[in-house]
Amino acid sequence: MSNQSFFENSYKRAEKAEDLPWYRDYPPRFLSEAVKEKRSNARALDLGCGTGTYSVILAKAGYDVTGVDFVEAALDMARNRSNDANVTIDFQRADVCKYQSKETFDLILDSGCMHSLSDKERTIYRQNLLSWLRPGGQLILVHFNKLHFLDWRPMGPKRWPSERVKSFLGSEFRSHDYHEELAKVAFPIGPTVKISTYWLERA
Repeated sequence: MSNQSFFENSYKRAEKAEDLPWYRDYPPRFLSEAVKEKRSNARALDLGCGTGTYSVILAKAGYDVTGVDFVEAALDMARNRSNDANVTIDFQRADVCKYQSKETFDLILDSGCMHSLSDKERTIYRQNLLSWLRPGGQLILVHFNKLHFLDWRPMGPKRWPSERVKSFLGSEFRSHDYHEELAKVAFPIGPTVKISTYWLERA
């Protein structure tokens, strides 16, 4: 996966999860609504799980959770968080383009993972999504959008307009809901970004 050194260095500099520039202590939009549709013995996959904030939320909602990240320091924080929350989560160190699972999932959360991938990696990632997510399963995707045609930065998440994201994912992912909002982010990625959140269902 691209940008691995950036993320590893970010975690080295952070004494705690709250020091990370992308840290949020509240769930992504639609996640609270999506977990209400949980069926019995449901399994969830948190891609790029980082410090495990959302993995813990899913585990507390009753999911059997797997959290995947390629930075060991992030997983150390995530394991400490799950222990403090008294929940059991299977945290695995893996690149999302190489991660494999023998079982499928009922819900997949991607809060800022896909938009950190190169175009070649995204193609692999999409094929993985189709193998991971069961038919009828839900995907919550948080992705940087474009403020305007010239909205581009030499570093940080790749900004795709919502039409391109939906076209890229294709007809195998049906739209359940969509939301976009502006957020303040530190320079050089910011100062203002448009964040799109997609609630999708696997056809």
